[in-house]
Order: sequence, then C-alpha cells, then structure tokens
Amino acid sequence: MKTTKLSSSGSGLSRAVGAWAVLRRIPRAALVTRFALGWLVFGPLALMAQTNLIPNPGFQARDALQTWRVAFPYEGWYANNGNYVRAVVQEGRKCVVIELPAGIAGNQGGKIESALVKAEPGATYVVKIDCMTFDFSAKLHAEAWTHDPAPIGKPDKFRIPPSAGQPGLVMCYRAQLPDPPSHSKKWDTVTREFTLPETVTVAGEEQKPEYLSLKAVAYEGTMGAGKSFFTNFTLYKTNAARSTDSR
Repeated sequence: MKTTKLSSSGSGLSRAVGAWAVLRRIPRAALVTRFALGWLVFGPLALMAQTNLIPNPGFQARDALQTWRVAFPYEGWYANNGNYVRAVVQEGRKCVVIELPAGIAGNQGGKIESALVKAEPGATYVVKIDCMTFDFSAKLHAEAWTHDPAPIGKPDKFRIPPSAGQPGLVMCYRAQLPDPPSHSKKWDTVTREFTLPETVTVAGEEQKPEYLSLKAVAYEGTMGAGKSFFTNFTLYKTNAARSTDSR
C-alpha cells in the first residue's frame, strides 16, 4: 500500500498543525453543534447512497431464497425454472446456483429475480451483482415495472400477473449491466449506474415506473449441463429525482 509521509519541514505538517490550532480555539459545544448540523444536512444523503434496497441480497436469511422469485409457472419457457435454482456456499460465500440440465442452457437458460421494490421515477441508481459464471455466460438486468393498462390472458416474461395487493405489472424499462466474464471460476463484480425515466409510455398510456427488480440469467450456446453462481445483489439510490415544482 502506498503511504505518504509528512516531513517536519513539509507544508503538509504545517497545515495540519495550523488546522489543529484553529480547532482548539473553537469551544467544544460549538464543534458539537457544527458536527450535528453537518450530519443533518449530509448524513441522510450518505445513508441514501449506501442503503441496499434489495431484501436478502446475499441469501443470508434462514430461508435462503426468501423474497426471491425463482418459479414462473405463468411463463411457458420457465415453468420448471424453480427446479434449477438453490442456495449454496461457493468459495466461502453464500450464494445461489443456477444448475441447468442438458438441453436448457442453449434454449431459455435459467434465471432468478429479486423481490419488487418501490421505484422513484427520475432517480439515479447503482446496481452491483457478484457472479461466478463457471460453465456458462450470464446476462444481468435492472428492470422497472408499472401497472399493466392492457392485461393479456397469458402473462409472459414481460408481465407479472396480479397477486395479493398488487395489480398486474408490465415491464417498462430495462438497464442491462455489462456482461460478466464467461466461464469464470472466480468471483467477478459487475456494476452499472442508470437514471430511471420520469415517465414511460405503455400501450399508448403515459405512466410512471412503480417498481424495480434485479435479474440474473445463466445461458450458453450449448446443449450441455452446467452451473453459474450469483450473490450480493445490490441496488442503491445515489440521487433523488429533481423536483418539478416551480414554487
């Protein structure tokens, strides 16, 4: 690790001594007040930038797959997807493995999707996902959803059917992350920043994005069996949406 040394004759030490002398002249109560005010102004912004919005991101819950969507009976290609996804430990890290039998990777592949979390239209987000693609390649996405103004009888991968307390949803925006290295036998972290649109047009109707989710898909141009590992799904907000209120 590179270190920087301060010489007794260097300007760095002089500035440090000068700053300490200034601080000593400020009453302790005033210092505490200034620190508190600084935290009130900048603390919430720091917390916002560090709060992961994805529940159970590293599969640490007692039920390791709690909150995760792995079964998609309403999607023809992924009707049996839940059979291929399980929680494991790989090189000391809790994670999920998508283990595909022969004939699957070269067709639809296998996938896992996070819980839906509330979205803020116009806000900027950062996504991070750790991958060990092992036998396959992978595609990683952040996807936004809004209520479906024109539900269809048979939902597909672009729609989520209604459930308790939630209307039918349709995908309205997707941010694809850079592709992780294929067939990698080590953990790689993939990152992307994106700004969610303020509004989207769905079936001719202008709407706001309502939910966000993260998705990992394991696939390969082969009919052979194999596996890929994923963990540490992270989604956090770096900037809130700008207010359009002109008052």
